[in-house]
Amino acid sequence: MEPGYFQIDEVVGQDVALTYLKSFLKHQDRIPGVLIFHGPDGVGKWFAAERFSRHLLCNNGSSCGNCESCRLFMRGEHPDYIQFPRNKNIAIGKDKDPEEFTIRWLLGNRIIYKPHVSTKRIILFPEAQRINNEAETTLLKTLEEPPEHTKFILIVNDLNKLKKTIVSRSVCVPFNYLPQNLIRTMNRSIDKDFKEYYGGSMNPFEIPEEVISEWHSVVRENCHDSILILKLENWIREQMSEKKPMKDKFSNIDFLEMICLLLIYEFRKENFEANVRKVYHILDFKSKLHFNIPALEYFLLSQLFLKLSVSSR
Repeated sequence: MEPGYFQIDEVVGQDVALTYLKSFLKHQDRIPGVLIFHGPDGVGKWFAAERFSRHLLCNNGSSCGNCESCRLFMRGEHPDYIQFPRNKNIAIGKDKDPEEFTIRWLLGNRIIYKPHVSTKRIILFPEAQRINNEAETTLLKTLEEPPEHTKFILIVNDLNKLKKTIVSRSVCVPFNYLPQNLIRTMNRSIDKDFKEYYGGSMNPFEIPEEVISEWHSVVRENCHDSILILKLENWIREQMSEKKPMKDKFSNIDFLEMICLLLIYEFRKENFEANVRKVYHILDFKSKLHFNIPALEYFLLSQLFLKLSVSSR
């Protein structure tokens, strides 16, 4: 294993978060039962969580890469590291024989037992906002008093998406947007082009670059004209169709968030002063996207494009 590989020091541009995490790793007896990594998408929250977890589970206490724990972790087979899936809502589960990766499965089949390989167990929710209300309520008591051997890491881009009772019982580790010069350097190191429309993030939704480039072409060609912009709305609705082959790769919300970034980029690039109102409408749309109301995004989309078409005249 290469020296320095999969270490917490690989996390860059997040000095505040690293201060927290390094302190916890130095004094592991003081690690709280629940950590919430919060901040914008695409700035290293999950990247940091995985490295922090391997270090914490390591049999040598150093993320050595050579012990049984580290080898199992890197193969994705560590029995004491439970990572809930992305792009999937987390339910409470059945009373009897609950489905895997539901809250009742976690509480009744996993954390009641001692860890198998390490001295601790890590439960990672990479999209904690996907825990539904009933499941979140059921999980609350365990989060208030987790077993000594179990640590929870909840990742979320906005603390308001979690119950205040959970946030108040957790230590919140803040992540911030990355400086654009750092993103340029990081992209060069992995032979990627710098994309200004990501703002202070790397690819925030892990959508393939070639797909985003296609979307950008459509947005660029249609967003600056009051008639074509309605054509753009129809195209967006088509992409949200269940029949699209990429539908299982990312959610409609992620898709709309990415379209918003592309729209803002185009409106900032071309006569920003004349487009300030359009940018305001897009930011308002983004702020309402995560209200967890079924099919709300379709209603909000109609409102947004009506306002954009009026503003384009």
